Amino acid sequence: MSPEDLETVRRAYDAFARGDLETLTIFLAPDIEWRTTPDVPFMGNYVGLDEFLRGMDEWTGAFEEITTRVEEMIDAGQNVIVRHRMWGRGKDSGAEVDLSICQVVAVRDGKLTRMHDYSTREEALEAAAQLQG
Repeated sequence: MSPEDLETVRRAYDAFARGDLETLTIFLAPDIEWRTTPDVPFMGNYVGLDEFLRGMDEWTGAFEEITTRVEEMIDAGQNVIVRHRMWGRGKDSGAEVDLSICQVVAVRDGKLTRMHDYSTREEALEAAAQLQG
């Protein structure tokens, strides 16, 4: 992945971490595909910007407070693997959540086109290798 594409991914995740969905959308392709992992309560496949934002709203709307931090970015050729940790407190339950997610992210023409979630780094590495072939 090019340095410019890696920077695009970094800036997109920074915008999400700030809760700035307006800026985040600048970095997303109109046909963005986000596939979540069974580890999250809103498992699904969101295709297109409107669906992506609906999924984000479902996720962030469930929390009183939420914080995320990128812990690792791995250049995986045509993809980048982003491992990030999210902390939050449920709006209704008050339950604390500490979740580590690995995402295989693809970039085309300076926009994120795919974000597929995986539970572990190893699963994400394997998926990234398969997506290249």
